Amino acid sequence: MTASSIYLKHEMTIKDLATYYPADPRSSLTNKWLFVGIDIAPNDNLETGIAVLDRNRHIVRMEKLNNNADLLLFLKNLSRRENIVLAVDIPKSLSIPSKWRQQQVKMHPLHLLDYSPQAQPESVPSDRFAPRAKEFYEAAEAAGILTFGFFAAHAKLRFGLNIPFRHRSPQGCRALQVALRQRLGIKDMPSNMVPSSVLDALIAAYTAYLPCYGKEGSHFKLYRDDEHRLYIDPIKTLSSSKRLRTTKVWHQENKSI
Repeated sequence: MTASSIYLKHEMTIKDLATYYPADPRSSLTNKWLFVGIDIAPNDNLETGIAVLDRNRHIVRMEKLNNNADLLLFLKNLSRRENIVLAVDIPKSLSIPSKWRQQQVKMHPLHLLDYSPQAQPESVPSDRFAPRAKEFYEAAEAAGILTFGFFAAHAKLRFGLNIPFRHRSPQGCRALQVALRQRLGIKDMPSNMVPSSVLDALIAAYTAYLPCYGKEGSHFKLYRDDEHRLYIDPIKTLSSSKRLRTTKVWHQENKSI
């Protein structure tokens, strides 16, 4: 993986998807029924959260898995590939020794180098991210699923999901669970506490939902890198009126089937 492959991104539009996938149903956003978010862990020893939303933002599935094979099997059994939009959070590498440096990578993923006088030269910048995400992205693409990478830390800030509790603590999970229901309009949220990896996966699923029902440039932007991977950059949540309109359209489409 080169440095440019994960850092240098080029803005694109939804119309460009037809160029990426000519005569491929995944380029059409009108036939998408399920929106999948994956909070992929840096390695197989840590749990990976998966969440699935439907067109009306009802929770369809929530799971915790480990290896890439199980993740791909889950997607294969979920629905036809052309009906799915997938958003994958790109995890930072666990090989980064400094917690401060890990936080810097998390909040500034597009910075190639640290230019402060005390900074050590970074010979291989792409080592800052776990290679597992790249491997899984390529596998999902090979399976014919429309897949985007994104950064969860950015999404939380832009969706207004800031909570006054430590991340992954019981208080933090409960507060984030309430915020997802109130801020993102996610329905059927269980009353018991949802694992933190699944909560982050719900944010990813909502991000996957934006290209179909959000406004490009207002709610999200799309990018590609030099190795032709796609990324979605969330900007803001849908307004209340947009949510009502989306619900009405969804019910109308269901009646016509």
